[in-house]
Amino acid sequence: MTTDTDNVAQRLLELLGPTDLPLHLAEKYPHLAERLLNSWGTPALNIFLNDLFFDRRGGRQGFEPEVMHELFIVQNRHNHLFPQNERSEIWTENDLGTEELRADQRVFDAPTLMEAAKVGNLALISDALASGIPIDRLDSDGLSMLWWACRYGHRELILTLLRARASLEVADEFACRPLHWLAAQDLVSSIEELHRYGAKIDVQDIDGMSPLMYAARRNRVAAAGCLLQLGAQVNLQDAKGWSTLHYAAEAGSGRILELLTAYHADKSLRDHQQRTAEDILRHKPGAERLIAYLN
Repeated sequence: MTTDTDNVAQRLLELLGPTDLPLHLAEKYPHLAERLLNSWGTPALNIFLNDLFFDRRGGRQGFEPEVMHELFIVQNRHNHLFPQNERSEIWTENDLGTEELRADQRVFDAPTLMEAAKVGNLALISDALASGIPIDRLDSDGLSMLWWACRYGHRELILTLLRARASLEVADEFACRPLHWLAAQDLVSSIEELHRYGAKIDVQDIDGMSPLMYAARRNRVAAAGCLLQLGAQVNLQDAKGWSTLHYAAEAGSGRILELLTAYHADKSLRDHQQRTAEDILRHKPGAERLIAYLN
């Protein structure tokens, strides 16, 4: 027997596809999912979603994190399909009514802003910045919108936050900073932008790892090349004595080994166990071929 919840979920699936399907919303709040469907493609949907994000009347219990995440995904999808280029054409009293106009008078709390940064919700964060919220507002973990935007690789949002002079020094409990995440994801253009705004190329995390080491460990050739061109220290060593060459050897990346060698990586450097990068390579498949990149 098909239930109303099943019908709503099926309609959402047809509208949004399996990737963006807000399944938790449909299962836990089918009446809200039904209203979402009925408002799709109209300015009223953004009013409705904003009302869910920001409880201006007070007294409403917050949504579960997974539901909030789905709501942000839905808003991003809707804004992409139906861009609001001229807000004056949308927020009009004739079309939406006085009560709905109040939905634009938002309270931007840290959890909402960080969730928006995670999913790359540029429209919401731009509105928040325009309303005067502090650019470096932190969440309960001490992390900022820029940190999360870099963690998830949202280039346009990163640039917007940089232009607003977001701090580049925010780090997590492991001292991992925005540049570390960009290097790990091979996001060359964003690496260049952070550097232009003053990011330290050789900043180290709690284990002494630099962004260049992050790139080498994950075989991110473009990021490694970009960092080297920007002046990254090729022979920096971390807390266990590993250099970038050690990380490239551990990853078995011939292209990174070749790149580092071209930038005069010191193959004689030893870690705290007295191993060179070549020592690590000897235990890798295709060791002879990989070792040849060091010469």
